[in-house]
Amino acid sequence: MAIRFWEIYEETKEKYKLRILAGKNGMDNVIGWVHMLEDETIINRFSGEELAVTTGLKARIDGWLLHLVASMKKAESAGIIINTGMYLKQVPRDVIDWCEAHNFPLLEMPWEISITELTQDYCMRIMQQVRKEEQYGIMFERLLKGKDVPDDFLEEIGIRYHLDGTFRLFYMQPQYTAEEKILFRQAALKLENVFGLWQNGTKIRYPYFLMDVKEYYVLAVNDFPEESVAELTSQIRTIFSYFFERKQLCLGIGPECHGIRNLSRALGRARIAAQMALRMEKDVVDFDQMGFFGILFSSDDPEILKDYADRLLGPLEEYDRLHHSGSGETIGYVETLRSYIANDRSLIGVSRDTYTHRNTVNYRIQNIKRLLDNELKTTADLFPYQVAFCIRDMKL
Repeated sequence: MAIRFWEIYEETKEKYKLRILAGKNGMDNVIGWVHMLEDETIINRFSGEELAVTTGLKARIDGWLLHLVASMKKAESAGIIINTGMYLKQVPRDVIDWCEAHNFPLLEMPWEISITELTQDYCMRIMQQVRKEEQYGIMFERLLKGKDVPDDFLEEIGIRYHLDGTFRLFYMQPQYTAEEKILFRQAALKLENVFGLWQNGTKIRYPYFLMDVKEYYVLAVNDFPEESVAELTSQIRTIFSYFFERKQLCLGIGPECHGIRNLSRALGRARIAAQMALRMEKDVVDFDQMGFFGILFSSDDPEILKDYADRLLGPLEEYDRLHHSGSGETIGYVETLRSYIANDRSLIGVSRDTYTHRNTVNYRIQNIKRLLDNELKTTADLFPYQVAFCIRDMKL
């Protein structure tokens, strides 16, 4: 939803006589603001997505302009426009070659064009886009909550989105300090730059929207192919690595939903996947791969699940507490039963997994059957306990 360099370029290239010298493949960069730049020392104050306009006042200093664009690229700026004619007659070839090699947009504007006029125009467009995104955000939030939205809104966004197509949601619920919130927002800006819609771009070319909905962030991608989900997930993990490494972020991936009016259902399932990731201390969980956990985590009353697991596993947990804690045995009756189910009632399999003699395993299983008053012979006998172990793994 953010304004892209190529969008603003296409709309104003004739008015300001703009010419792309290099870095065309970077024209999908998001522009957050526009700055006059004659002193490279202020670049360390940039937070990313800045577009700079310069007259090249210091370009007579050998290597200054090349250092400037390299510093801007390192600061993840959007690009640079050089007002040639007075201080800089033409852009040096080494600067053009560097920008082309690093996909950093380098544009030229003749001296007779007013920098002030261009800067004011671009900043006004950015502010208008921000206001538009805020209005869109209200409507998208209503869709995510399953509420109705005006038909004229759907008609307007129908130009950009395939409303009856599929949507894939990525749900992030971060935990951060006030200082880290700035880092997270900067990472979110980087995530937007993963996407691009320009014909010459090399980024992910699918319509999307990224929203900060108070306690969570949600990314929705329109008509996104299944085979690309893993790639995007990997990029999200890289971009937000600071938070993943500190266990301050979990990512839940929702199932594909059909039609924009079904976003609320997809959001609910993406949130369930994120809850499972948090409970089971995983970075990422895809709802489609949750299996039976998807049903369990969908429960509105976790106490029902907890009581169910307590009722089934409680006798064994109590026995382990009284007989195995402090005894030096690492495998109690609870874990023996878990292994027995996982190995489809094979005593040899349990013996191998638990490093326990088969006769000992057999003795334990007979005692477990007695404590549970269950022969544990059939799938119907074992399934309730399998469910109970799934609930325990949820760490309710």
